[in-house]
Amino acid sequence: MALAEISIGEFSAGIWILTILVGLSMYLWHPGERLSHLPNYLRQARKLLAGALGAVATFIAANIASGIYVVAHSGDPRWSDNAPLTAPPLSGTPMIGQHLQSLDSVMDDVVARINDVRDIQQAIPVALDFFAAAGWGCLALIPLALFALATSYREKKWQKAEFARYKRTMEDLQQELDDVKRFVNYQG
Repeated sequence: MALAEISIGEFSAGIWILTILVGLSMYLWHPGERLSHLPNYLRQARKLLAGALGAVATFIAANIASGIYVVAHSGDPRWSDNAPLTAPPLSGTPMIGQHLQSLDSVMDDVVARINDVRDIQQAIPVALDFFAAAGWGCLALIPLALFALATSYREKKWQKAEFARYKRTMEDLQQELDDVKRFVNYQG
């Protein structure tokens, strides 16, 4: 498996590279005609917001996935630094070894369970580092939400001004039409 050969540092670097690539691709993605009516500064703010949200969402998801991967592969030597414990063979004991043969498998099972617990104990701090990074990514959503709120406010304000301008134009055109009707003595 390709992930089995990646170090923890490469995992972290890969998350940052993926985050940057997704953020840039979402920023550069052209939204089409949907935003063409907006002024350039609002279009750029929307594109910046889309890129930032995409990057942060990718960062959070990749860190959570990496943390889950570490926990699911707790026996991996990348985060398990101690050699596994082994049970001493009791069957090799002089004189009574033949009577202790049945205890060998029980001891092997107990030691295997202890090794599993040790592996999980060593994997948890590594997984928590990834989960903590995801938490920092969630914290980064707060300024992004404020930026989205400010952008939305500015967009609504612009739309309200545009509507008022169109309304004035319509009123002016209606007045001109009424003037033309009076001029030609239109009775309709």
